[in-house]
Amino acid sequence: LKKFDRLIVDEATQVLEPMMAGLVTRFDKVLMIGDHKQLPAVVTQPPAQCITQDSGLHAIGLRNLGDSYFERVFHRCLDEGWTWAFDSLRHQGRMHRDIMKFPSEQFYDGMLETLPESMERGQSQNADLQLDSDGSPLSVLVASRRVIFIPVKSVELASSKTNSSEADLIPEVVTAISKVYQRSTEVDFDLNSLGIITPYRAQIALIRECLSKADIDPDSLSIDTVERYQGGARKIILISLCVNSAEQLRHLVSESTDGVDRKLNVALTRAQEQLIVLGDPEILAANSTYASFIKRYSVSLVAQPIT
Repeated sequence: LKKFDRLIVDEATQVLEPMMAGLVTRFDKVLMIGDHKQLPAVVTQPPAQCITQDSGLHAIGLRNLGDSYFERVFHRCLDEGWTWAFDSLRHQGRMHRDIMKFPSEQFYDGMLETLPESMERGQSQNADLQLDSDGSPLSVLVASRRVIFIPVKSVELASSKTNSSEADLIPEVVTAISKVYQRSTEVDFDLNSLGIITPYRAQIALIRECLSKADIDPDSLSIDTVERYQGGARKIILISLCVNSAEQLRHLVSESTDGVDRKLNVALTRAQEQLIVLGDPEILAANSTYASFIKRYSVSLVAQPIT
């Protein structure tokens, strides 16, 4: 009924080939915006049934029907050298530089940058952490580090979708965060500034129960899966990885065609000012990306001197 000249598709990595096929042919210009290194489109079809066998489809890069149209076309542009057809955004205004560093190196070939320091947000993205602790081990860590991995030994059955060790520790971490930030008059903080990410609904329920027992209202902060967090952010992100076995680790990792763990990428990049991760280092270290993160950011809860 009406002719349009330009099509703009946001979150384009959530759109599969069939949904795009009937649209792109009707526009003179198509602009797609997305990040194929974050979570892909939801596909209920078994992975084995998504693999294509046709040589003609392979010739245009269509090997997996579970991949988005955006991802295929982006790789096609790279392979053919069509530099006129794409560009990449480098500056991000969400994460502090210390939080940005690991995802940038691991997932984006070091290309990410903070905003220019001539902008107010750019200044805060590069500011030093200036918080006061009460001297307790957790308080000292929160006040002194932007990114923290706390080792937590799993005691659950290998198939369990809960981790009581992590759930029990979370109220202590939340309390330490609250006390440290409330001691600083220059930081605007309430529990709504804090988000908790974990892979299983059962772990969400257990965390909520543990928070309630510690007289912390679980509804005062956001607790959800990484899938529900895509597109969102919080000043402080607390991640309970809830991995009790090597098999669970394999299911947790979601690799793109570039070898990027998309779930971990999304989880880490939800944090604006501080990131705290809980998990079993012995199990997680079987994956090279997690092993690298643990090596860089793992800490002990043994009392540390205040500096």
